[in-house]
Amino acid sequence: MDFRQISCFVAVAEELHFGRAAARLNLSQPPLSQQIKGLEDRLRVRLFERNRRSVRLTPAGEAFLPYAHQVLNAAAAGADAARRVAGGEIGELRIGYSASALYSDEVLATIARYRRRYPAVEIRLVENTTRTCTREVEAGRVDLAIVRGPLPETAEGWPADRRIVVSCERLLVALPADHALAGRDRLALAELGDERFVIMARQLGTALNDLLDRLFAAAGLRPRIALETAEMASLLGLVGAGAGIAIVPEAVTGHRSGHVAFRPLTDRNAEVELFLLLPPLPSPTAVRLRAEMMADGAG
Repeated sequence: MDFRQISCFVAVAEELHFGRAAARLNLSQPPLSQQIKGLEDRLRVRLFERNRRSVRLTPAGEAFLPYAHQVLNAAAAGADAARRVAGGEIGELRIGYSASALYSDEVLATIARYRRRYPAVEIRLVENTTRTCTREVEAGRVDLAIVRGPLPETAEGWPADRRIVVSCERLLVALPADHALAGRDRLALAELGDERFVIMARQLGTALNDLLDRLFAAAGLRPRIALETAEMASLLGLVGAGAGIAIVPEAVTGHRSGHVAFRPLTDRNAEVELFLLLPPLPSPTAVRLRAEMMADGAG
């Protein structure tokens, strides 16, 4: 038996009228009758009793009807699931991200809205450095990545639709709230030569450290490193405790405390870009998130 035969059987069983069933299926009556006969021949039973006045199910037809409904319902559910997977509405979304990327309000709002709109998508968040996230995207181990620049050289050569700028933020000086320089409106790196810095751990190979190295070199400054830490939250805590000062993306000010003051840097190029990285053939779930992020105005 085939799917068409089962569809014809259900239509006749529900209408109990070949003419109405044929119209419902957009068929003429002879092909419909042929489909029913073919099904009866295949099952080796009569499914309908019919005469000039009426059509009714035989006991065999009544027994077969609920199973026929199950077949049609399962096929419809399967087709719907296939469409939803292809459309990115169900499935899995693996997101790589660098340390401070999720401090961005725009990114957090986009992911939260995506969760609400597509609850059947399982989101997995994987933290790594920008360099490692880039490799993970290229290897297909994550569906996309949200990372701070600068990008590694390998990603700099990617086409624009694979490395989308989500936002560009100012870099700020984070100081203890009672620091003498906290009274200033803005600061330049050249004024910080006597300060001790708290930075993200060098061994992590963070993109933020790469950017700061460039800025320090341009300012002719060799920073004195007081402490290194693996977490942005810890870095801010150390600043608040008076261990040193730090250079951070503007987004982290959303997690400010009364112990830390933030002042903008006036140096040229004292800004950091946030990127959305995608593989050459992004998954449907990744395409959905990209659309959400662009609609959110984050790009």
